This record gives sequence, C-alpha cells and structure tokens, in this order.
Amino acid sequence: MTLLHSSAGLLLLLCGCNYIVPAAYIIDGPPSIDAKYDLPDKKTVVFVDDRTNLLSRTQLRAVIGDKVAADLMKKGLVTETIATRDAIALARKDETVDKPMPISEIGQRVGADMIIYVQIRDFKLAQPGGDALPSALASVKVIDVPGRSRMFPAPSEITGEPVATDMRQVSADLYQSTSGRRQVEDLLAAEIGSEVAKLFYKHERKELGKNLGVRK
Repeated sequence: MTLLHSSAGLLLLLCGCNYIVPAAYIIDGPPSIDAKYDLPDKKTVVFVDDRTNLLSRTQLRAVIGDKVAADLMKKGLVTETIATRDAIALARKDETVDKPMPISEIGQRVGADMIIYVQIRDFKLAQPGGDALPSALASVKVIDVPGRSRMFPAPSEITGEPVATDMRQVSADLYQSTSGRRQVEDLLAAEIGSEVAKLFYKHERKELGKNLGVRK
C-alpha cells in the first residue's frame, strides 16, 4: 500500500469514528506559535503585580508566578529562579501605594539578574451575563536588572505584551461555596501563568484534549 493510500485510509478511519481531523494536521502536525522573545538564561524572578486589587487573595499572585517559573524551567529556558512570594513580600514591606518600588529594584533586592514583570489587567470568574466562563488578562515585561532596562517588549512600547486566557464554562455549583470559588481562582491563575510562559517558547496553537475547565 502506498503512503498516499495509507494516509487516506487513516483519514477515513478517523472520520468513521466521528473524529474529523484535517489531513494537514495528520501530515504536518498541529499548527504552532513561535516564541515572542528568546529569554537569556539568567537568574530570574517572576513578579506579579496587582495594584488594582483584582485578585481576591495575595496567594494567587504566587500561583501565577510559580507557574511561569516552573514552565520556563521545565522547558530548559532558565536554570535558576527565585520564588515569586519572596519578591511580593519584599515589595509589600517596602513600598506604598503612592510610592511603588521600581521593577528593577525589586529584582536587585532579591538577587535576580532578570525580572519577568506580570501586571494583572483583568481577572474574573464569570462574564457580565453571569455565565461561568473565567477569563484573565495580563501584560508582561522582561527587565534586565543590572542594566535597569527593558528587554521585552521593545522600549518604544508603552505597555507590556498582552496575554489573555479564556477557560471553558465550569460547573455553576462551584460558585456556591468559598472552597469552590477558590478552586476556580487557582485554576485560572495557573492558566494565565501558563500563557505568560508560552510567550517564550514555541507551542501548539491549541492543545487538543486539554482540560481547561473544572467540573464537580
């Protein structure tokens, strides 16, 4: 049997099983997105900023930062990271609402050479209509700590690189209890952290079969 016939047979078999898979996917694999920026391997801290108090718990900032750091280390992009919670604790201790600590200084104070600065722009568990569709938005900058300069995106950009995630609908029952809402918050925090990390490595446009929701 020729390769062409084999491919056609595989496609027919998949369709017969109620799965329609594009031939291009079978031959070339899933479409992918290139990294937006190639991170240098430097001692890194991920600092998650929530100046407008969109997150219900400070712990969620650590969840986001730890997910970014863990994914980058898993991909071998950085070999040494500093805990997000250490940077958060430092900033909370030494800055005020009127006088926030400069990003590069936060990195310097915790001993990092590079800081991935994540500012939370939106974080909601449901849409305005009440649908249980969690979503989050953040902006990201990468700062060279010793040089006190922005590495990504280009310094000419006023804001950071936008990153968003939209989860599929979750069980409405989870919204009826504090523990359930926290479960959704934790998952959403991990998801936006995952999306931030993907800025720095090539990844599939859509991971087939990925479970983005929470079901009770």
